[in-house]
Amino acid sequence: MRSKRSPRGRRKVLLTRGRKLRIRQINLSNLPNNNNSVSESLRTSVERKLEELQRILPDACNEINMDTLFQMTADYIFLLEAKVSLLQNLSTFYGV
Repeated sequence: MRSKRSPRGRRKVLLTRGRKLRIRQINLSNLPNNNNSVSESLRTSVERKLEELQRILPDACNEINMDTLFQMTADYIFLLEAKVSLLQNLSTFYGV
């Protein structure tokens, strides 16, 4: 069953989740710089995922900090949810 939250309520939840993620966020600069394969693989894994997220977002540039990237992601998800809601309402209205 779909939640009955308004789009504004969904955005609030996304922003709250973003704050929680920032609190638990791994600080890559604090990882050891030795040849530890675990820290290196973690660093490259996170960097790879951030690059993929930048590629998905329509207006993300290469030089962007993580806070801005997460805020843009939340805004983009909100926009996509609004578009889906609009299309669902239009299809219901026109009986498609």
